[in-house]
Amino acid sequence: MFNRNHRMKVLFATLIIVTAMAGCAKEPYRDSAIEESVATKDAPHTLDVFHIAFAPGADETERTFSWHTRGMNKKAVVELSQLDEEGNVLSSETFEAAVEGILRGFSSHKATITGLEEKQLYSYRFGDGHRAWSESYTFRTQATEDDDFNFLFFGDPQIGAGDGTRIDADRWDRTVTTATEMFPDTDFLVSAGDQVNTAYNLKQYDGWFFPEELTAFPIIPIVGNHDAASFAEYFNVPNETCWGGDSEGSDFYFSYENTLFIALNSQSGDVEEHRKAMKLAIAANPDAVHRIVLMHKSIYSSADHALDEDVLAVRAGLVPAFDELNIDAVLMGHDHVYVRTHQMKGNAVVGETTYNEEGAAVDPNGTVYLTGNSASGSKYYDMREPSVYERYAAVALQLEEPTYMNVEVTDDSLTFTTYKVSDLSVVDEYSIIKTVGE
Repeated sequence: MFNRNHRMKVLFATLIIVTAMAGCAKEPYRDSAIEESVATKDAPHTLDVFHIAFAPGADETERTFSWHTRGMNKKAVVELSQLDEEGNVLSSETFEAAVEGILRGFSSHKATITGLEEKQLYSYRFGDGHRAWSESYTFRTQATEDDDFNFLFFGDPQIGAGDGTRIDADRWDRTVTTATEMFPDTDFLVSAGDQVNTAYNLKQYDGWFFPEELTAFPIIPIVGNHDAASFAEYFNVPNETCWGGDSEGSDFYFSYENTLFIALNSQSGDVEEHRKAMKLAIAANPDAVHRIVLMHKSIYSSADHALDEDVLAVRAGLVPAFDELNIDAVLMGHDHVYVRTHQMKGNAVVGETTYNEEGAAVDPNGTVYLTGNSASGSKYYDMREPSVYERYAAVALQLEEPTYMNVEVTDDSLTFTTYKVSDLSVVDEYSIIKTVGE
């Protein structure tokens, strides 16, 4: 088992010694790391980087990066090293990065690393193409030969929407730490959008990037309405389709083992473009056993946004497309509440669904829709009257405390389990079993 403490032990011995002397207590979030970090005059060969977005790539053999540096850097690279279990470098490879844009005097760089092998320990660091390098970070790839894996899904963190950026960041950090400690071998994470409350607010982005686990576990961000304007300057997502979006990001997709993930930019109401993007993703992954859509706006929810005109319009357009394309599940955010629907088809509850002794739906028709609450507790919305959502909701809860979801994937099943961060108790669990074709 490779957990956060082991990662730090491998390559950050100096840091461990310092924190051990201080009682190993984790430092709380502090005001802007950007403001505190300066170009290292005394160490000219040390590259100062921040806002490191480490994400899944097009498939399990790739990862993507986006990061910021000060000033206008015309060249940037990321160095990938394969390590043995003691942290010794076995081999290294350098990948070129592109300067995608400038944000208030900072450079935004993007790169993709390829050729990753399963069950391997790696480190990465960022360079300026000359002699300056950042510190190193480590991650481990998981076993992929049996098609079984899990990922963690987080509802809107929306740092800055609550009692203050520091408080929101600390709560977000606690959620990510709790989830990854409970599932230390998780393959990747997903953030449901609204990473921050205000686009371009650097302190709020400091808060979102604060959990150190985000440099070791790749996380896919979904564009939300609060961060849409700055999304492309912070994140590097795979397989952008150029449909269903604008300059801040289009629909994209990636595969992981037996599952196709399609991320839709719900800021766009162009259903035909979303349909094209989904068809493109499916055509590129014809052997995928499961199909999961990720999007920000929840089209089957129970709180403030449940009756928004844009939400209802997206529902009317996308549900027929999901039915047509045999989407198994749609994971969403936006409404800061937990909702799991019944199996839905044609905007109606599927008439007959068979359940096994454990309560799992066996070869169900239609799609299940899940809304992921808030991962930071920065903001919650009041529930609507039950008449708004009781038609489609199997579970609808306003818990007013942070939660996260673990999704277990096998070759013939999907299991969605939502946990409270406070005590790790189970809020809800739902499984789909596929026997057709066995």
